[in-house]
Amino acid sequence: MQPDSPPDIGLAPVTLPQAWQRDFAARDGSRYRLLISVPEGPAPARGFPSLVLVDGHALFPMAATAARLQAQRPEATGVGPAVVIGIGYPDERPFDAERRQRDLLPVPGGADRFLDAIIDEILPAVARIAPLDPARRALAGHSYGGLFVLHALFTRPGLFEAHVAGSPSIWWQDRAILASEVAFRRSGPASAGRLLITVGSHEQAPALAVTLQRAERLARARMRDNAAEMAERLSASGCVNCSFTEFPGENHVSVIPSMLSRAVAFALAGTAQDKAAAA
Repeated sequence: MQPDSPPDIGLAPVTLPQAWQRDFAARDGSRYRLLISVPEGPAPARGFPSLVLVDGHALFPMAATAARLQAQRPEATGVGPAVVIGIGYPDERPFDAERRQRDLLPVPGGADRFLDAIIDEILPAVARIAPLDPARRALAGHSYGGLFVLHALFTRPGLFEAHVAGSPSIWWQDRAILASEVAFRRSGPASAGRLLITVGSHEQAPALAVTLQRAERLARARMRDNAAEMAERLSASGCVNCSFTEFPGENHVSVIPSMLSRAVAFALAGTAQDKAAAA
């Protein structure tokens, strides 16, 4: 058995700069653990831009680090200081299978309930720690989280200015999300903001040897093709400013760091002007 902690040879826990966590109970009794990164220095007059991440324990450390690094070179990145919010669960697992299915899937009492909690409860709680600009908030997620992002955009356009759907599970329930997409495109909202859809090139056709059963499942899921086709339809519709990025050589797990780096650059594009204006 491995020891619970390493030998006492002068090691100390590693922490993320400018990052904190707090437990949070929603009004419906659901418990979350919020991971929050707040920039140093005063907030812009309108409040900080914000990036909200579901599956917080999996995505927050990389996204917070990427946001901090990119904000240090605004002349190169165009990214300024922003509040990064990871919504995780008390057990701290990177992906809590049971909770994420309950929160992220568009089923009765699922994604819409969670979206209400984010907008009406979680973001106001974070705003008491650091002022947030409601006109410059972004939502990002991976896999089921990417599906959640699409659901939020299609059913409540305007809640977020930027949306990042990483490897979205469009295949779920025989591509049920397409009905929401069609309704969204027909409604033609004028203020749907921006959307980035990303996927790894090996999510559909793996480079590693896999079992026949897994190969068939990946082929049915059509992760790459579903994402690319949806991005093409949305771009043509004019309903949302949609971009698509395919990361070469990445699978459904290895793509996460690349997606998060691009998500920060996309979601926080142009925010460096806040820092320039305050200088």
